[in-house]
Amino acid sequence: MQSKTKIACLGCSWTEGVQKNSEPLEHKDTYPYILNQWLTNSGNQNTMYNAGRAGAGIEYYHFVADYLLKNYDPDIFVIQITTHDRTILVLDPIDEKEKQMNFGIDQYGNDYHKIWDNNMSFVHLSPGLGSGASEHGDIKTWAWFVEHLWKSRINNKVVPPLTFDAFKSYLATWYEQSKDSYHQTYFYYQQTYSLINYLESLGKKVIPFYWLNYKPQLKTKLFPTRQFPSVENLFDDATFKSLQIDNGYHFGKQGNTRLVQEFLGQQVLETMK
Repeated sequence: MQSKTKIACLGCSWTEGVQKNSEPLEHKDTYPYILNQWLTNSGNQNTMYNAGRAGAGIEYYHFVADYLLKNYDPDIFVIQITTHDRTILVLDPIDEKEKQMNFGIDQYGNDYHKIWDNNMSFVHLSPGLGSGASEHGDIKTWAWFVEHLWKSRINNKVVPPLTFDAFKSYLATWYEQSKDSYHQTYFYYQQTYSLINYLESLGKKVIPFYWLNYKPQLKTKLFPTRQFPSVENLFDDATFKSLQIDNGYHFGKQGNTRLVQEFLGQQVLETMK
């Protein structure tokens, strides 16, 4: 009997799947699920783990990769590299149990699993969140979420106490001062490459790819920048735009199906050989 290849997909909302209303995409419409089915229908038994997390930066990928290695030991890591302008704000919860890393998992059928970020010891910082908190930000779509996040994750839950104004000021300062900085760019590449290197040192197969063409320029003699394919480059401009279901470059079932059929499926098959 053929053993099942265990595959983990790491990424942000492009991997997790997000609808137009910012709610999670139906799991059957995400590219990890479609990839799972495509491989199975091709006679390649596999167990798939969708570890995508909306708003996540590269730092988070390290945490969830560690969880996956300890608990499921995937053979292949598909890494959708997110943008460079995200990070985390570390928190010190009052509840001792919430200081530890906390992930959950749901199983759909026999071979598809969704990994959930249940961590209370940090929050994800994204450009939309920072812009919503900043007086100088021009994107206010997520301004409401700043207060929601403070009420649900921070107010009366961390030590020392963090007021809403202080939290909002921190987000605004982070957004305004670190945006496109050398520091932000350097650690974006360093964290991406170190994760890939470590997984490969463990004997894991790694398939990294970008979603968008744009990548910040970095000049350093410590390591060369590496070239990986991007989803945007798979299609002509009109097609790439037509596959998006919102202004955040997210794909629905149609786009994710084409992504698997025209790129990821063959990439994973080659890696499984």
